[in-house]
Amino acid sequence: MEPELKIFTDNVDAWIKQIRREFANFSDVPNVVSENTDNIQHNYELIYELKDQIEELKQEINALKLIQIISLKKGGQEQHKKIS
Repeated sequence: MEPELKIFTDNVDAWIKQIRREFANFSDVPNVVSENTDNIQHNYELIYELKDQIEELKQEINALKLIQIISLKKGGQEQHKKIS
């Protein structure tokens, strides 16, 4: 085998090995992308659950405010009746 052909063959072998390594690294990317997609979807689900819980808490707070206002009005009316 001529020296130039040997060098060329070695270079081609090295390129093929490099391409295979890079392709192997590239084939791992879909797994990472899929995992990240799943994580993002899970985070959105958690966000929407928290949003619903916040809305429920807002409604409960408003109900408590109304109860407190009614209670204060009744207390004020009773004190007004005692004074009169």
